[in-house]
Amino acid sequence: MSQLRLPLLLVALALMLSSLACGLFSAPPVNEPPAPSVPSVAPTEPPVSAPAESGVNPNAVIPCATLIPPDEWNNLIFGVDSTLSEDAVPGMTSCLWKYVPKGGTQESLFSLQAGFSGDTSIWEATRKSELSNEPSDIVVISIDGLGDENYTWRSKVTNQYVVYVRQGSQTLIFRYNPQEILFMGTESGIIDMAQRIFERMK
Repeated sequence: MSQLRLPLLLVALALMLSSLACGLFSAPPVNEPPAPSVPSVAPTEPPVSAPAESGVNPNAVIPCATLIPPDEWNNLIFGVDSTLSEDAVPGMTSCLWKYVPKGGTQESLFSLQAGFSGDTSIWEATRKSELSNEPSDIVVISIDGLGDENYTWRSKVTNQYVVYVRQGSQTLIFRYNPQEILFMGTESGIIDMAQRIFERMK
């Protein structure tokens, strides 16, 4: 019996040594190379649109009180009572003030037509039509420093002073009595008033 047990022990010992040998000499686990890192890409932002050009909105409706504020108008006519007829539509505003000047007895008119639609053809056609109603000897002058283009004359039909001004695609037409609207009785005053209104149309 002892003789049989010895071979069994030897076989078991051989199996143990074989297992150990396999464990010692087996290849170490191979670490898989890390996956290549993908550089993070920032989300593409839409291009920043260029700022819109500043200027006049052709669809705006600009009231007369914006073009010539009431306080400013009262100063022009020295505080006398007046009434206003207004026609304000997108791209164009027409204002007609009626008043009796200080010391006067008859009603006077101050007319302003402002165009900001970008189309100056109405301004041009109105000027030509108005001049065609004047005598052939009417004198039309231009004031230096008044807009990009201007025409002024003393009407022999209404006896009013008429001023047509264009600055870019903005236009103005004034009709008034300079002996009553003293501020606009000089070229510098006309330039000043036109410039104020052009700024208020933006």
